[in-house]
Amino acid sequence: MERVAKKIKINDSNICINVVGAGLAGCEAANYIANKGYIVNLFEMKPQEFTRAHKSSDYCELICSNSFKNKSITSATGLLKQELIRIGSLILKCAYDNELPAGSALAVDRDNFSKQVTYSIKSNPNINIVTKRVNSIDELIVNDSTYTIICSGPLTTDNLADSIMSTIGDNNLYFYDAIAPTLQFDEIDFDNAYMASRYSSEDKSYINCPLTKEDYDKFYNFLVSAETVKLKKFEEQKVFEGCMPVEVLAKRGYDSLRYGPMKPVGLTNPHTNSKDYAVIQLRQDNLKASIYNMVGFQTNLTFPMQQQLLKYIPALKNCKILRFGVMHGNTYLDSPNILNKFFQIKSNKNVFFGGQITGVEGYLPSTASGLVAAINCIKEIRGKNKVDFSSSTVIGSLQNYISTPPIKKFLPMNANYGIMTPLPENIRNKTKKYEEYSKRSLEVLEKIISDYEI
Repeated sequence: MERVAKKIKINDSNICINVVGAGLAGCEAANYIANKGYIVNLFEMKPQEFTRAHKSSDYCELICSNSFKNKSITSATGLLKQELIRIGSLILKCAYDNELPAGSALAVDRDNFSKQVTYSIKSNPNINIVTKRVNSIDELIVNDSTYTIICSGPLTTDNLADSIMSTIGDNNLYFYDAIAPTLQFDEIDFDNAYMASRYSSEDKSYINCPLTKEDYDKFYNFLVSAETVKLKKFEEQKVFEGCMPVEVLAKRGYDSLRYGPMKPVGLTNPHTNSKDYAVIQLRQDNLKASIYNMVGFQTNLTFPMQQQLLKYIPALKNCKILRFGVMHGNTYLDSPNILNKFFQIKSNKNVFFGGQITGVEGYLPSTASGLVAAINCIKEIRGKNKVDFSSSTVIGSLQNYISTPPIKKFLPMNANYGIMTPLPENIRNKTKKYEEYSKRSLEVLEKIISDYEI
């Protein structure tokens, strides 16, 4: 049942704060605002309506992968995790609470992760859930005392997308995203598979499905000729490198998979005591370890073709796909022309954006953008200086990236050292260099948290 939106009286003004979308960015934003003592209306259309990619009524449903990537402090994604933890990220707390074995990566039980986030949001007394599909920005921008953060995500509905474009006077950009199939553990043939992580036979986080050259030839020839789903909604296809369908990557060349998701490096097959010609890795997908996903195997093959493809993988020839891979359209803004570094619309100080729609790529950058939008929305309401985390931090480098006009066309970006402010001195040793990035970032962040009372 839909609840009536509430207002909170602050500084003798009736302030109404709205967040659209209960994904990673939206939940992070709503949680931060609520914990600052404000009542926030969180608009979410589930469970009344679902997108093609979503199935669960819980919030923060992880679609493409169950991995939040590397945990190491000497990686950009690992450093971003530490930054978010220091600011009090709800999403990361829930992720670590539901962590699965995945080597150096932070993988989670998707269902339990989503359930914990949903419970945290629904049990927060300052978060007012409004179960409703938002079709227009105008519904939420009623006066100067209303503030809205739009975190509608890459699957923004057509009506809301049209309304956004009407408001900002620009055109949407589209790309495609893909989801990998999942399989049942007890159907995997371990006479043709083994458990190990790259460079560590002791770490059994991954199931490895080897292929000989003969196996690979048959697999490759079938894959590049297999039927794909015809995409009708959008005229132009753009694919993130990190979410590229496996069949698209395969068509780049015979060895493209063997240097990509099927690379055999760092693994020794205990059945043969030698390196395999190619390997498909499976990563644990739930806490019971009963479901595994095919790492790097996002696909747009038709469902029958996906099932048939498994026949060419010896370890998976008896498996039935539990959740088929699908493609779905993603939407993002030409952010440098629309947003400032506070994720705020340049033309309207009361409207902010967060999540992948802003042009950040990946789960944690989306989470971070929602958090930054919420922090600066509160600063705007209170008439305080808004927060630039600076490009010495990963969070700040994402702020800078989405608000800086590119040399060519603006394209979404994940967390990486390349968009951060370079170190003052060149350090040849990569590990030491990344340790210095981390040390500098966390020192800068701690000062910003203190100075801005975040």
